Amino acid sequence: MLVMSCLALAGCSQPAPATKAAEPAAPTVAPLVGPTPVAAKPTPPTASAAQARSRVLAKKDFALRGKPACKVSYRYVGHAADTLFWEEPCAAVTAKMMTQPELVELGKWDRLDESARTFIAALPGGKVLYVEGSFSASVYPIGTTGSAYEVSVAD
Repeated sequence: MLVMSCLALAGCSQPAPATKAAEPAAPTVAPLVGPTPVAAKPTPPTASAAQARSRVLAKKDFALRGKPACKVSYRYVGHAADTLFWEEPCAAVTAKMMTQPELVELGKWDRLDESARTFIAALPGGKVLYVEGSFSASVYPIGTTGSAYEVSVAD
């Protein structure tokens, strides 16, 4: 019977009077515990980004047919690394990537025929390998075969 009277009382209760709708309470958030977040530092260029430019990779002295020579390793963007041999010690050899304006400034651009100029302009960044020694100088554009070839630009 006690159960019945409890049920009856529960059924008889009046609904709570209508009140103005309260704004929902903001959830309680516990403060973060631990180190304070730090803004991300810029990441250094990846190895692939560093390799994404045409460049001279190395110069190394060696003996060629018993005489001092220089091994020049270089790479054009989008191509495998390549090597050439210059028959002088590396101390006497300049090897660098050059643009058309730089070749013009050295007086070497006028020594190139139209096809070599076209191949140089088509290289990534318009840069071509320029190698100069004591007695001669050459550029190495990539031709129709997809391989570099020598074009003399010496006096």
